[in-house]
Amino acid sequence: MTQPYDPSQPPPYGAPPPPPPLPYGAPPPYGAPPPPPPMYGGPQYGGYGPPPGQRVNDPAPMGMRLLARIIDWLIVGVVSAIPIAIFSIHLLSNSISSDGSTTTSFHLYGADYFKLVLIGIVIGGVYEVGMIAGTGATLGKMALGVRVADLDTGQKPSLQAALIRWVIPAAAQVVLFLLQWVVYLSPFFDSTHRNRGWYDYAAKTIAVRTR
Repeated sequence: MTQPYDPSQPPPYGAPPPPPPLPYGAPPPYGAPPPPPPMYGGPQYGGYGPPPGQRVNDPAPMGMRLLARIIDWLIVGVVSAIPIAIFSIHLLSNSISSDGSTTTSFHLYGADYFKLVLIGIVIGGVYEVGMIAGTGATLGKMALGVRVADLDTGQKPSLQAALIRWVIPAAAQVVLFLLQWVVYLSPFFDSTHRNRGWYDYAAKTIAVRTR
């Protein structure tokens, strides 16, 4: 009976030596199956692979991402409603004099307007940056099966990357609300077809499917 080859034992007398291992990066021999596609977080990136059943190779479709963004906006809007309402009541009380006449008025794009916008931006930033850096996904993304991954490691983004990813659309919102939509729709213009927005390129991240 032929014994299985044991690389730790020397070959029997007269037997040809085993072929040397292929050098790192060499193409597979003819007829061998092609290597699997890269996986975000897989061993080739220094990670340990995805959780069981997780699809880490597919960029998240834009429909899923937009719906997740709308869910996050609703969450932030509900949380921001209380402090914004308190601040608005404070502005209204300060604008009415003792005789009941109005002394000041709310001006669009005035200082009071930017204060209200700033409240929403700060609350949204704490929510977005904290959850992306902490878990890789906001509540909206979790509900739709989307997560944000570091482009090089496949792991959740660092705090710096999560902050960069949030600052770009937030700055667009301060300038003009509709400009924020342009930023969020920028993945549609990604020539690599991986649905990476301008903020993803700046933060070196990618949004992928988890199921």
